[in-house]
Amino acid sequence: MIKFNAKNFDLKNAAMKHKAALSVYADTAAKKMEAEAKTKVPWEDRTGNARNSIRGEGGWDGYLLKVVLSGGMSYNVWLELAHEKKYAILKPTIDRNTPSILRGYQRLVKD
Repeated sequence: MIKFNAKNFDLKNAAMKHKAALSVYADTAAKKMEAEAKTKVPWEDRTGNARNSIRGEGGWDGYLLKVVLSGGMSYNVWLELAHEKKYAILKPTIDRNTPSILRGYQRLVKD
């Protein structure tokens, strides 16, 4: 028989720490994707604006934990979708990193 003394266990504090750890994990994963995308852009820079506008952000949005990679220029949509997606970097970076991000998440939340 296993005995557990829960007298000193603060469930609310444990949940807050767990949520904070997941937020840090999501932000770290997003920043990793940001760095990767900026180094692997398939286009030749003219102004550097598109490359510099790539942002990775992670954290909580209500009850959803989000890992986001975005481009901040109005023409990012053309880089991602036009010319048979020859200049796409956001979606390919997300696709490449999603499996490892999910594995890391699973390691964090497993029993």
